[in-house]
Amino acid sequence: MFRYLILLFLYLNSHAQTNPVASFSAMGNTGTALQGIGSLTSNPAGLSSLKTAQVGSYYQSSFLNNDIRTIGAVLALPTALGVFGVQFSNYGVSRLYADIKASLVFSRSFGSKLAVGTAFNYHQLQINRYGTSKAYSVDLGVQYMFTPQWIIGAHVANFGNASYDETAQAIIPVYCRLGTSYRVHDRLLFSADAEQLFYGQHVDFRTGIEYGISRQFYFRGGLAFHEIKQFFGFGLQIKGLSCDFATMVHPRLGLSPQLFVAYAF
Repeated sequence: MFRYLILLFLYLNSHAQTNPVASFSAMGNTGTALQGIGSLTSNPAGLSSLKTAQVGSYYQSSFLNNDIRTIGAVLALPTALGVFGVQFSNYGVSRLYADIKASLVFSRSFGSKLAVGTAFNYHQLQINRYGTSKAYSVDLGVQYMFTPQWIIGAHVANFGNASYDETAQAIIPVYCRLGTSYRVHDRLLFSADAEQLFYGQHVDFRTGIEYGISRQFYFRGGLAFHEIKQFFGFGLQIKGLSCDFATMVHPRLGLSPQLFVAYAF
């Protein structure tokens, strides 16, 4: 159990928040200026691009250790008012520690250029033999399309600086991200993010690329610079079904594979 706690807190110190779904994670953990159902784990404004209902689930094994894992599910439903979404994630050590997050998301486009989104989050921290703590937070996001190929985005997490009560020795991260993406052509996409994490006072720069071998198969790769980490993965799309795989390579802790499966109705 002790070694699990060491890995857990090393992971918390280096990441401070759950990674996005595999399709975004493989591109260097970017996503502030990307769009689709994966935006439920990144920037809520990106959800506004969806035209059909989608549902998905994801799993990540941290450092090839099945006891330290993230599981989650996402659901998005476009309506006449905008796009509504629900996201659930559970990160932690089996039977020892659980960091649970549930989000209700709303995103709306204003014309063809601007999209705005917000997420209302419920947090629950469970530590075996120490009890449970709960909190609520709000995320805000925006994306602006300079052209159909070029998007910039901004995302503020935990806008009101919510926190657990004093009995829980854990934080809900507050961070601000700025990002951009540019689609060179139908099969080539670049993405980059800059993140200011206010707990720990560091800035991270990330970049990623996606290349489509065909309309069904994609290769992805990325790099994060604060604590050098490499990312790579691939995606497969067959009609409404998409399956994405990603791996983060941490310089000290090793590999963290991730899988995301989604279906568009």
